[in-house]
Amino acid sequence: MTSIAIVGGGIAGLTAAYQLQRRGLDVLVLEARDEAGGAIRSEQAGPFLVEYGPNSLRASTPLLEDMIDALGLADQVVEAQPAAKNRYIVRDGHLVALPTSPPGLLTTKAFSLRGKLRLLAEPFVAPRTVDGAESVADFVQRRLGREALNYGANPFVAGIFAGDPEALSVEHAFPALHTLEAEHGSLLKGQFRRARARKDAPPPKARYGLFSFRDGLQTLPRALADALGDALHTGTRVTRLSPDDGGGWTLTTQTDAAQATHRVDAVLSTVPLHNLPALLSGLAVDLAPLEGVPYPPVSVYHLGYHATDVGHPLDGFGVLVPEVEDDLHILGTIFSSTLFPNRAPDDYVLLTTLVGGSRHPDLARADLDTIWATVTHDLQALLDVHGPPVFDALYRWEQAIPQYVLGYGAIKDLLTRLETAHAGLFLAGNFRQGIAVPDAMASAAKAAERIAEYLGA
Repeated sequence: MTSIAIVGGGIAGLTAAYQLQRRGLDVLVLEARDEAGGAIRSEQAGPFLVEYGPNSLRASTPLLEDMIDALGLADQVVEAQPAAKNRYIVRDGHLVALPTSPPGLLTTKAFSLRGKLRLLAEPFVAPRTVDGAESVADFVQRRLGREALNYGANPFVAGIFAGDPEALSVEHAFPALHTLEAEHGSLLKGQFRRARARKDAPPPKARYGLFSFRDGLQTLPRALADALGDALHTGTRVTRLSPDDGGGWTLTTQTDAAQATHRVDAVLSTVPLHNLPALLSGLAVDLAPLEGVPYPPVSVYHLGYHATDVGHPLDGFGVLVPEVEDDLHILGTIFSSTLFPNRAPDDYVLLTTLVGGSRHPDLARADLDTIWATVTHDLQALLDVHGPPVFDALYRWEQAIPQYVLGYGAIKDLLTRLETAHAGLFLAGNFRQGIAVPDAMASAAKAAERIAEYLGA
């Protein structure tokens, strides 16, 4: 009998399975698609290497670096190139570099003099005393001013969540900001004190900065899949999870060939929240609220150009577009060939543009001609693109990223109640403690620890 079944072969499911397998436990990973990896998808399209999901990683915890070592991937790591250090936003139709240091705030064109003075006044803003949830937009405007919201938080939220700062909860979407105010009464004071504490007691230095792998980010889930071997079953959709009379769980699965059942001692679900109610129908806990968590659509459009056909030097990570720049309709563009080597052949560049999200969901679902026209128009206006692309590739995510909206604390509480009420059921993924890849992996590693403890391993 297999002890543990893991539903979903994305990075969370693979991480948990690998951690449990290293403890000597038997696992069965069930992935509906034909390949594991979830949202991490890399493809060598001729001479261009494209990422349809996340494009880079940062080892925010030791877990990621430890797994790179354990999987033998250290020699495949590629760090971001120095030319990618700039981050651009659009202001008045033009690319403007964001400051990379406190002195840079004095000279940046990203904010007006009035906006800069408002930013510097942040330490004198009293902490919030009113109870209740606060949106990212309200938090930023209250502490930093309207300009910081329009040209800082708004494009930043679009680039990370493909979301709307008016809808997201600052406590859950950006807990570090919420904590800074709660503990220090000010963002700037809190950052200064933390910087001083790090200087007095430097934390262990991360081995990698911003990085990927030579053959793209999917190198990581592919290595995990190889390590799991026969424990990973792709093309196998779980249609139902139900507790059985013996204290375990019964899974019903469907493949192209047949339907089957499996009995296990514990089960970990890493599927998106909106899939859980159907998977766990009939349980005592009402899961209907999970279906209301937004997952806006996003389309990822790659375009390759002759380098001489792009007027901008592309000397940065990319550019984000604030919503107030309403002549433009993309969310932003990553300068992929600047970010990492070997993403485009010599004398060519690769641009990765995101469209849709909460801002323009219909655009993400539009036909290819509409997306083509929108993206090429905006790239021409922003980057002085004056030649036709030599390569294009489109990928659509109909339900891309969970939105940590106002009231998301109730969703987290619901997930905890679900686990508490049903022994042997565990939940992990990008809906639990952050949407970034390292956050999803950390969520999975914690779940693996709890599963091992539950099983007495």
